[in-house]
Amino acid sequence: MKLKMTTKIFNMKFRQFQWLAIVVLLSFGCESLTEINENPNDLTDERVNPAYILTSILTGSATALSDVSFSGNVTQSVLSEAMQYTQRDFLEFSVTNQFGWYPLSFDYRSLHQPLSNAAYLGRRAEGNPDSLFLKGVSLTMQSMWFGFQTSLWGDIPYSEANLGTEKLQPAFDRQKDVFIGIITDLDRANSLLKQAGNVKSAVLSRADLLYQGDILKWRKFTNSLRIRYLMRLSEKLTDMTNAGLDVKGEFAKMVGDPTNYPLLINSVDNAAMSYPGTNTIDSWRMGTLLKPTPTEFHRIKAGATLIDFLKNQNDPRLSVWFRPVEVQTLVRDKGAETVIATDESGVVKRFISRYREGVDTSLYVGLKIALVNPDIYNDNNASDRTRAREIDNAIYSGGAENPFVSYLAQIFRENSHPLVKTVFMSASETNFILAEATERGWLQGNSENLYWEAVRASLSQYGISDGDAKQYNKVTHTHDAFDLDAFETKLKAEFKQADNKIEAILTQKWASNFTTVESWFDWRRTGYPNIADNVVAGAQGTKIPVRYIFGESELNYNSEHVQMAITNLEPAVNDQWSKMWLIQGTGKPW
Repeated sequence: MKLKMTTKIFNMKFRQFQWLAIVVLLSFGCESLTEINENPNDLTDERVNPAYILTSILTGSATALSDVSFSGNVTQSVLSEAMQYTQRDFLEFSVTNQFGWYPLSFDYRSLHQPLSNAAYLGRRAEGNPDSLFLKGVSLTMQSMWFGFQTSLWGDIPYSEANLGTEKLQPAFDRQKDVFIGIITDLDRANSLLKQAGNVKSAVLSRADLLYQGDILKWRKFTNSLRIRYLMRLSEKLTDMTNAGLDVKGEFAKMVGDPTNYPLLINSVDNAAMSYPGTNTIDSWRMGTLLKPTPTEFHRIKAGATLIDFLKNQNDPRLSVWFRPVEVQTLVRDKGAETVIATDESGVVKRFISRYREGVDTSLYVGLKIALVNPDIYNDNNASDRTRAREIDNAIYSGGAENPFVSYLAQIFRENSHPLVKTVFMSASETNFILAEATERGWLQGNSENLYWEAVRASLSQYGISDGDAKQYNKVTHTHDAFDLDAFETKLKAEFKQADNKIEAILTQKWASNFTTVESWFDWRRTGYPNIADNVVAGAQGTKIPVRYIFGESELNYNSEHVQMAITNLEPAVNDQWSKMWLIQGTGKPW
């Protein structure tokens, strides 16, 4: 069957779909395509099958979240550096590590597209046999993105958003009202999905790249998003009560009624998108297809804060997420101050005759946070690199080379890997939220067990099982078999002894949320984990930014409304340091 699909398919006012939607649905074959459209050469806005739209929402969401949270361009104010998971060297580290953030518009690249497509999906659901499912998914994905956007910028277009030419200059809703709206919509989404029963269209199920039409899993995701946003309001309970929303009451109602409000508490149900890795469209953002030269990958180094935490915890996720240094430094007198040579196993090492201040001898080394010159960290110098490569030419040579600091693990350099996904929401996050709610007194239960279940879900998410040789031994610099029971005993004992159990929960949650944006929102809300003091030379001392900066599109084309939104910031300045309503008056995070 020969198809002539033109760009007319995508000419839907301001709604352009990802090409991946076409690639995926073409793989369904001629029979499926017949169901999708009767005449692919003459598609109009009203005739494009919702399956296209659903696939586009999910793939577009995966791309956009990945770009912002972990692997994106520096102009997007990548949050992995702000949360001290990673640091960058070689180029533009002042932007990422030291928070010289750029303004960012709502419509930057693909950041707004999944939201507008999700709204369009809801409008296209009318009259469809699967209309309840489509409406429920539409509200869930819109709520995820509205919650994300208001958490980034503050006041945003909400009630007048996604109206296309009907409203080219939408009003900005107050942040409080946006949260009330999305919490209401997520409740409605759960009801619609429950009423839907089953997805009737096989094509629609296949187009659902997240859950393949499994409505129960969609409900778990929807309700878990709702408790995420309820918890995000933890410091604004009085304001929300005055506005008619009983945050604690809604939270307790949901958790106490798992039949009507099932939650995502098992990692097999994670809302996470995989990357097929067959071409530049469907590959992981740092894979070789999208990043043929390795420099950009190597400039993203491990952050010392996360590396040190994982080492101190004997946490096996260390060896899954990061590579050992290519050339370890050891204190051993070889007859000169510095000697590059092989050890007894034939591995290249750097031997120094005595301890030096600022030189890390671990097998895993992270860059300190917001360094003035990260390129030279851990005594990285050309002569030592040259000598090491003379012995082993497999040691990386090129831009951002530092064999004495840990790079990201190789799984993040592949076009596709089962452990590398864009996570919308995980069982680990849900269990941490439940643990925090219990510790706050919102729920009755055992916060210690929920805390451990959250950690265990994260271990499962990254394929770590009892007995795996993934646990770094800081004394022998080897990897021992992971003892799950001993790890559980250790973490529970530390939790019992913690003076501030909410801090303990949020510190472990921060580690488990590696590669996502959620830890920034938690840190900003609570001040935990206490990472600010790690900042060496930030743009404002030890301060870490608390919001995104409204970009040129809003300032140039919707000036009146964006200026009103700016007046609601404290101080009323459009920069990364002004506090949005969500944290005003809380004394958090600084």
